[in-house]
Amino acid sequence: MMKPMVKLLGVASVAISLSACSTFFPDHSNDYQQEAGAHTKLKVPEGSIESQDTLVIPNENEIANLDKPQPFVTPRAPFVYYPMEIIGFAEMDDSVQYRLNTSTAEAKKIVEDFLTSIHGAGQSIETQTDNQIVSIAFDFQPQGWWASLWSDITRLHPSKTAFAFSFEQQDDVTLVKLQYREVNQDPAKSTEWASPMAQSDAESIAVRLWGTFGLQLNQSSAYLSNTKDVTAAFPVWVDHQGMYAIYLGKDLSDNEFEAKLKAAGIYLMPGDEKLLAPVPADKVARVGDIIDFSLPIGADGKEQKLFNVYRRDLDDVSWQEREYPYQITHQKAGDFLVVDVSAMENPEIASFRIAQRFIP
Repeated sequence: MMKPMVKLLGVASVAISLSACSTFFPDHSNDYQQEAGAHTKLKVPEGSIESQDTLVIPNENEIANLDKPQPFVTPRAPFVYYPMEIIGFAEMDDSVQYRLNTSTAEAKKIVEDFLTSIHGAGQSIETQTDNQIVSIAFDFQPQGWWASLWSDITRLHPSKTAFAFSFEQQDDVTLVKLQYREVNQDPAKSTEWASPMAQSDAESIAVRLWGTFGLQLNQSSAYLSNTKDVTAAFPVWVDHQGMYAIYLGKDLSDNEFEAKLKAAGIYLMPGDEKLLAPVPADKVARVGDIIDFSLPIGADGKEQKLFNVYRRDLDDVSWQEREYPYQITHQKAGDFLVVDVSAMENPEIASFRIAQRFIP
């Protein structure tokens, strides 16, 4: 018998054994919740003082009774946000630029660690000089087995994404320029270096790097016993998953909260649900809206309206035209505005765009 068949039979026998164990040997881990105490009356001579064995439980009437055993659920800690150093961010025609209050050596070290974190084990840098780092080509959309086999047969492999970082020292400030390109096995099909905001995967890397710069430089300041007031320095905080929150201060009133939203160009949506949007309520796209169904005519971008249809989903709606649930969470440092952007295809980008609205 071939070795793969032997392995397959072995795995099948183990699976059958485990399922049989769960069938014939039920789980008794929660039986203690249904057990009742055994009470035996003590026999004493006639005329003796009756003994009392009473357990006094404070606030016994306020303790809920266990009616039915429930499976234990491991409690999850809320997301914790950390302050960011002030990081300038500018979009250029062919790149994005970060402005860091640190040295070039420190900026390069953060970039090297960042590339390692998104690549994993192995070498993540293709070339490196004193003022430039070029990464290897990352495969952000790996193929399955069948797709990979088809690419080997047709020799049409998908492109990968590479990044180039340029560093320029200006006094105590370092300017970091980020570009990306699509790398193909056929060099003729590889693209030129361009702004990462032109491609969704590259844009996600760009906005995540902004938070990484802010978090790492702030931690470096803490290591150097820098006692400046970080809560007043920058309103955007970040967690270790690359999502952003807005620091609102302590004991914020409703009027102050609405004033902060208005200053950032954010609107509260009417209704009982806690929703906000970057546009007024009458311009928010919703499922069921009546929209025009049009077809392009010619090469000049003109469209011809055919008829009206109901919007079935929000897949083609930009982040500005959506509404987002929000909540105000409390940490030791104060209150934070947390916007739920999980419904977006690229939540990091939406979280970054909303956070940028609150930067003066």
